[in-house]
This record gives sequence, C-alpha cells and structure tokens, in this order.
Amino acid sequence: MDALLLCLHLAAWLALGLGLGLVRCRPLAICLLGAAAVAGFAHFALDAGERTLTTVHTFAGFQGADQEVSMVPFPTGTVTAPAWQWPLAYAGFAIVWMLVLWWLGRRDVRRALGLPLAFAWSATACWLGMQACAAPALLVQPVGLDRFLWPAGLAAALVAAAHARSFASLFVQVGCAVMLGRLPAAVFSKIASDQRIGTVLDISSVRDIVNPMTQMQFDPPLQSGSSQQQFWLIWLEHVIFFPAVYAMSLFGIAFGVWMFRRHPQ
Repeated sequence: MDALLLCLHLAAWLALGLGLGLVRCRPLAICLLGAAAVAGFAHFALDAGERTLTTVHTFAGFQGADQEVSMVPFPTGTVTAPAWQWPLAYAGFAIVWMLVLWWLGRRDVRRALGLPLAFAWSATACWLGMQACAAPALLVQPVGLDRFLWPAGLAAALVAAAHARSFASLFVQVGCAVMLGRLPAAVFSKIASDQRIGTVLDISSVRDIVNPMTQMQFDPPLQSGSSQQQFWLIWLEHVIFFPAVYAMSLFGIAFGVWMFRRHPQ
C-alpha cells in the first residue's frame, strides 16, 4: 500500500507542475491529486491507531565498517501521531490545488514567480506537515524535497518559456524560481537545527559525514550546531548545489520550449 501511495503522490506532484504550465494537463492533475488524497484515507482505514515515524537526513558517509563512501541515513527525530492525521495534511493541499486548477480553467499562468512558487512553498509546508503527523516513511523520505520542488520548477520553466520576451528574461525567471522555491526549506532547516525541532531538515545530529571535496571524513569532526556543519548540510545543499543542478536541467527545458514557440517550424 505504501508503494502505491508513493506512486500516486509522485504522479500528482508531477501532474500539478505540468498542469500549471500546460492547460491540457489540468484535468489529469485534478484526478491524480484527488486519487492520492482518497488513497491516503484508504491507507488510514487499513492502518488505524497510532503511527511512529523516524525521520532521517541522508548524506555521504561511511556505513558501519565500510571502507567505501555511500549514502548513509542519519536519524534526525521520531514522531508519533494518530493515523488519521497525515491524510488530512495532504488532503488539504490537494483540495486547494484542485480548486486552483479548476478556477484557472483554460487560462494561462502568466507569471513564473507566481503560482509555481506558491506550489513549491505550499508543497514544502504539506511535506513538513505530513512528517509532523507521522506519515508513511516512503512519502517523506528519502528524496523528500525534490519530489515536488522539481515539478514546481518545471511549472516555472514552462510558464517562463511561454511568456518571456527575451533570452535574458527567460534565464532570470527560471533562476529566480529555482532559488526562491527552495529558500524557505533552507531557512526552516536552519531554524529546525537550532531549535532541535526534528524533521528531515533538522541536521543538528548529523556529524559523521564525508567532505564532498575530499571524499574523506572531516578532521576535526563537525560540531553540532556549528556554522561549518550548517554550511555543508544546509546552505551548500539548498542554496548552491541543488539550485545549480535544477537550473541546468530546467533551463534546458525552458530554452527548448521558448525556441519552439518562437520558431514552430
């Protein structure tokens, strides 16, 4: 059941991103968002009672006595909640965006820094809410943020490609959308780590990691709460590395669509 839920959620995130950029994808997005929400309540019906979720932050390190670097899950917190709560967190998100798509109808989204950013920020809040309500682990980790931030970036790329008047404008819109879409997650990660709130974004307990530049453990080891720890695990990840990777892939899509619209034949 968890694997089916994961597939529905991934399909719904992607369909929503496409629906904001392409009018013809909106009916599919509405159907998938609704299906994922209904499946969440079906999961609760089959698994009533309390649930416990242990959140993890995955980073390069040495697993046990291994001599090779691998992606290691570092536990960051544990939460217990009634099983009926997490479907409500996702259903609220799904209903709002189903109504938004219905309200848009066949009208184009004209601002890459409008609804696509609202999608990124509201999906981040929904994802954190599901963690606070002990959702199934597959729905929040690993690859947590990217399952919806990339579709949100795709929506921004498609909208910018449809309405940008110049190459420079296209580049700026896509770059700003990628950066601003991830910025709230970086800020929350800083707050969650300082206050030991938990969730996947709390990196306060993640210490024995590998320096991505040297592929060796940090010497001396990272100190919990230090600026060095937060640079490598928060700012480098959310403000530098992933925005750069996203920008390369999404700008390629945006440029291709922009050129096709300008030269359809």
